[in-house]
Amino acid sequence: MMSKNVSILLIDDNDITREVLRVVLDGQGYNVVGEATDGGSGLDLALKLRPDIILLDVVMPKISGLEILPKMKDMVPEARILMVTASKDQETINEAVTAGIHGFIEKPFNAQKIIDTVAGVVAKMGK
Repeated sequence: MMSKNVSILLIDDNDITREVLRVVLDGQGYNVVGEATDGGSGLDLALKLRPDIILLDVVMPKISGLEILPKMKDMVPEARILMVTASKDQETINEAVTAGIHGFIEKPFNAQKIIDTVAGVVAKMGK
């Protein structure tokens, strides 16, 4: 699979987190097509860009990842969504899994964890 054919949208309110994700994913040849700092603007970008994968932070201002997740799944059903979270709260994890996410990247993360998680989702996409 050619990773450059995979488009990724980053939705996280933390500038440093987005920067780390972008640098790691760019380094692997993925195409980071956009970035947003909250769920509402993230959904707008997802509708416009139609990314293959969305990395969605759980805790954000305005609209959280968990709040926007059902709408995102409904409006951009082709996208694979990975939740990015520092929460180890079982209720949060259950809510995200029930909503149909495709995986988790737990904070603090390292480059290998990001690469492995995204590569696992890409492998299942058959791109």
